[in-house]
Amino acid sequence: MRNRSHDSLRATAYLTLMLALQMASMPTLVRAQQSDPVQHWLMTDCEVGEEGQPRAALAQLGVQAAPALVAAAQNGPDANVIATRNANASSAYDKVQQALAMAGPEGLGLAPSDVRAAQSVTRDQFVAQAINVFVLNYRIHALQGLGVVGGTDAIQVLQQFANSSSADLQAAAKEALAGIFSAFSAKLESSGRTPPRFELNARFTLGASSDGISTVTEPVMVQVGTFFRIVPPGSFVVSKNGNFVFEGVIDGVKLEVQIWPLGNSSFELKAEGGGVNLLTLTNPVTVALTVGCQA
Repeated sequence: MRNRSHDSLRATAYLTLMLALQMASMPTLVRAQQSDPVQHWLMTDCEVGEEGQPRAALAQLGVQAAPALVAAAQNGPDANVIATRNANASSAYDKVQQALAMAGPEGLGLAPSDVRAAQSVTRDQFVAQAINVFVLNYRIHALQGLGVVGGTDAIQVLQQFANSSSADLQAAAKEALAGIFSAFSAKLESSGRTPPRFELNARFTLGASSDGISTVTEPVMVQVGTFFRIVPPGSFVVSKNGNFVFEGVIDGVKLEVQIWPLGNSSFELKAEGGGVNLLTLTNPVTVALTVGCQA
């Protein structure tokens, strides 16, 4: 007698494989959304070479972005976005099935039974799963965005999701809450000399939900206005007095960053950059610090 439950599990597993192939072939909507920082954030998956750009643009917008992010977290993408994704997923289904048929088990490194399991997935199943995954990621990005912009409204909504929602959304909300500083103050000085330089001094206190920071193992993004740089994981070293120190050149900018603990979950930061002219910035200037960057 055929084990339908086993076959169903195998089909589900290879549906996941097909979705991965689909994401590689599906046309992205990000390019069309880049003029809107909120939609760019919601739609992007942090393409190579663009890491930090959606986050920096969202931080620049600040709490003004909160209403749109709240709506996205609560309601998901609108009908037009869903319709476009639906059409893309249906087209991707044909491409994936064609690839399965042409490559054969050997070409994909799969057993014949695995290929049959993947081929047994219907178009409706494939499209439905693709939309479910997309909607979930869209809402997670919205919650992560609320963590970027902060503010009273953002914190209130994040707390609601952290207390009553699906496991994935709960986890995203809790992580976003943990990343919001309970206090942050900064002083910026910029010089127009040759080469131009800037110096940023800041103090910040981790939020009550934070489990601490690890600048040695996590990326650190420093942003001043539209300028930002990400210090990759593993770039900071710990000095003899316990400070976290980075000196190096990132994308043509000589950057020196020091972070030292003050106790009671508070830290001080000093960042100096050479070759960056910030004199053209107008007040108020957005200053942001992120430890453990996301999209």
